[in-house]
Amino acid sequence: MMDIDVQEDLSIVQKQLEDLLAELNKVNTQRETLTQQIHNMNGIAMYLRGKAGEEPLVDVVDDLERGEGYPEEVLS
Repeated sequence: MMDIDVQEDLSIVQKQLEDLLAELNKVNTQRETLTQQIHNMNGIAMYLRGKAGEEPLVDVVDDLERGEGYPEEVLS
């Protein structure tokens, strides 16, 4: 029968647990940083949308009347 070294097994499991907790903390920090960057980009996008409403960034086409139908190569 095999002898089980409980102390050795416990120390191995504790080491693995510490490693996993360290990795979790690292990933959580990255998640928080990414979340903050997303919030910052959303703020910038909202600001730019507000500015775009004041002055159009592209030329506005007033004539949106439909011309002829679809080209033949699209229909076939």
